[in-house]
Amino acid sequence: MQPIINDKAVIIIDLSQKEMINNDIYVVQYEGKTWVKRYDSDNKTFISINPDFTHLVYKEENAHIIGKVLITFTNL
Repeated sequence: MQPIINDKAVIIIDLSQKEMINNDIYVVQYEGKTWVKRYDSDNKTFISINPDFTHLVYKEENAHIIGKVLITFTNL
């Protein structure tokens, strides 16, 4: 999630927002794991925000959308 979202950050998501908007950030489940990913509407994929994990790309059709990230808190 870094550098945009700190590793220990608390995030608030809207469970009702499931419409995919390009470059917005979502919480998705893929193969039993939960991830925070940016949506790429051109390729219909969820991509990693962290440049160290650019190899983790998930097709929209294979991911379950939990909701859209609204707010992050890094220093609680």
